[in-house]
Amino acid sequence: MIINELPPNFEQIKAAFPRAGNPGVVFAYCPDIYNPSGITLPPALIAHENVHMERQTAWLQQKWWEQYIADSEFRYNEELLAHVAEFKALKAGDRNASARLLMSTALRLVAPLYNYQPPRTLQQAMKDLLQEIAK
Repeated sequence: MIINELPPNFEQIKAAFPRAGNPGVVFAYCPDIYNPSGITLPPALIAHENVHMERQTAWLQQKWWEQYIADSEFRYNEELLAHVAEFKALKAGDRNASARLLMSTALRLVAPLYNYQPPRTLQQAMKDLLQEIAK
């Protein structure tokens, strides 16, 4: 279900990720997607958030969120899996479109929103995405 409100743990999220309150940011808090801006969620973004909800279920939601907020490496790996699902849901047609889609997905993966420490590079994100997509 999509709920047009802030997630229950928004204060902890906002403390770790100052950009989390920006318009258009959505949150998976199993079993729901929280969409405080009320934007239309495209199927690819829903696929992205569904990965987070599946992972929260496997981990126990509270533990997953604690780890996600505290551990930059864990957060990157979780976002990598979710961005791969998003990429696959978008399915570009030809090689050029696929390359553009890979670049835009990699840019979102390393966006400042995620506050990775140390910051991730676009080159590493593209390499990691290609590796995961090939699996």
